[in-house]
Formats: sequence, structure tokens, C-alpha cells
Amino acid sequence: MPIKKVKSEFEKLSAILDEDLIADECTAGELRQVRDELQEAIKSGDPRKSIRDKKLAEQLIVFEETNPAVGKVIKDLIAALSSMGI
Repeated sequence: MPIKKVKSEFEKLSAILDEDLIADECTAGELRQVRDELQEAIKSGDPRKSIRDKKLAEQLIVFEETNPAVGKVIKDLIAALSSMGI
């Protein structure tokens, strides 16, 4: 099920943020905000709609391009969202 993959990649992203592996605090703060919005979407009754409405996939693409430290996790998260049709 695609949502399980999204949750798995979300947990990897959370671990990176929790371990302070991103030196740039501004980027880390923005990525935490996206993570929190993604978490809310996962908890909602319709995560696809919530994720699309918040345009989280587009925000993640920006982070993938600007922060190679988390690029693979973000790329995998984007792929998981794509498999959900987002």
C-alpha cells in the first residue's frame, strides 16, 4: 500500500531532522514545517487531498535540489507520493 511507503520515508526524514544532520538551521526549520504538514496529512482521513492542497510535493522537490544531505530520502518520499497519485 503506497501510504505505508510514505510513512516509512516520512520516518526516515524525521530521524534526519531529529538527529540534527542538517547544518543549515533555516533549511532544517523549513523542512521541519513540511514534515509537520505531511504528518498532519498522513493522520487525516484523506492524505492525498491534504498533501495536494498543501503542495507538499513541490516543497519537497525544492529541498531535494537545495540540500543534497537529505536528497535521497526526499527523492524516495516523492516517489512514494507519486505512487499515490500525488
